Amino acid sequence: MKKSNWMAGLVAGAGLALMAVAPAGAQDMAETYKNYQAGIYAKQLCTDTTFDQDEYGKLSEALDKKVNHELGAGERLSLIESMKEETKRLVKREGCESEEVASLLKLYDELAGAQ
Repeated sequence: MKKSNWMAGLVAGAGLALMAVAPAGAQDMAETYKNYQAGIYAKQLCTDTTFDQDEYGKLSEALDKKVNHELGAGERLSLIESMKEETKRLVKREGCESEEVASLLKLYDELAGAQ
């Protein structure tokens, strides 16, 4: 009887561990997506440019590949909207030459190079 309780506990524990890992992976993908989108937005702010639909489409395709197409349209849109004000404040406060903004611009460069 004790062995079956121990086994049931082990199986339940493994199930909980798997459940904890899955959201973390999705959360990592969301954070990755948000950071790359911040890089795109920082590029726009620092160079005072706007991407046309074709350019943005290519960047989006490269970014979707980075996150293995794991994020739905609604989540992507939410992440884009949530990073805009934060990125705008960062660029205004620190400037485009700062280390933080430069790291975002490198993410943009990586995406642009992957097209």
